[in-house]
Amino acid sequence: ASQAAAWGREIPQTHGLNLLQMIDAAASGQLKALWAFGYDIHLTLPNAAYTASALANLELLIVQDLFMTETARAFGTVFLPAASFLERDGTFMNSDRRVQRIRKIVAPPGQARADLWIIQQLAQRMGHTTGFDFADAEAVWNEVRSLWPGGAGLSYRRLAHESLHWPCLDEQHPGTPVLHVETFAQGPRARLQPIAQIESPEQCDEAYPLLLVTGRRLLHFNTGSMTQRTRNAQLEPEEWLDIGAADARRLQLHAGEPVRVRSRYGEALLPLRIVDTLRPGQLFCSFHQPRLFVNRLTSAVRDRLTDAPEYKRTAVCIERLPDAAPVAPPVVVE
Repeated sequence: ASQAAAWGREIPQTHGLNLLQMIDAAASGQLKALWAFGYDIHLTLPNAAYTASALANLELLIVQDLFMTETARAFGTVFLPAASFLERDGTFMNSDRRVQRIRKIVAPPGQARADLWIIQQLAQRMGHTTGFDFADAEAVWNEVRSLWPGGAGLSYRRLAHESLHWPCLDEQHPGTPVLHVETFAQGPRARLQPIAQIESPEQCDEAYPLLLVTGRRLLHFNTGSMTQRTRNAQLEPEEWLDIGAADARRLQLHAGEPVRVRSRYGEALLPLRIVDTLRPGQLFCSFHQPRLFVNRLTSAVRDRLTDAPEYKRTAVCIERLPDAAPVAPPVVVE
């Protein structure tokens, strides 16, 4: 069956907006409402001041998440408490195309509910029951399989005891762990096109002489909304601005010293950690600690083809704080 026939609607022939384009549309007043599932937009996106102005311009912002997020706290119209993967049924699709079953083993706490239940309830209260009347998560997945040839063979029965990758064309198909063994989707050869490198407009200068790279630490994930609530927070309770020893000596900075980091987009207060793994002129920190809000600093530059933010390149300067009390340097856990 075709999607149009199954859903009784014509399918748009053009792409919708990606998240960064949605933020632009909200900033310009073209996008009026946003429904955020499991993603702390305000804390995660770069150039937080611009993101804040866009979110504040929305007429409706629904946040559906496990825990209260900074997006919900600052801009949310309504917060819907969702269930975790241990509290609901469904599937996960890995980046290597592996589909895995998840099973509810404990009840959601308090008023938390599975995403499917929340969507169905909202649809019903808005007068739209047709198309949302699934008995359970398996019924949703069976509709996906019926409309997606590449997943037709990925039944719950098979996923209960098999590790399968799509394309899996029917119930007898073994799945496809490796793509493009004999050919490519468009023929025997792939079409490759070189893309000319364009220098980033985000450059260091006399006012902003240091290059900040942001990324992740081993013990935390994204904005820490989950990992900061686990024992990982005891192993890594602080976030640090990593600086090379040569730069620390040149700037007369000391380990544990809180400093103000400024970029062309904002500022943040971070304690220093001196490391021997950075090149001169480079700094590193993660964005895992909500109270430090490192994305106040990060660049507004995006990739011209994918809109991916340039988290890895922000020109900054460091300012010492007068009479600042040092923070205890991190303890290495063996």
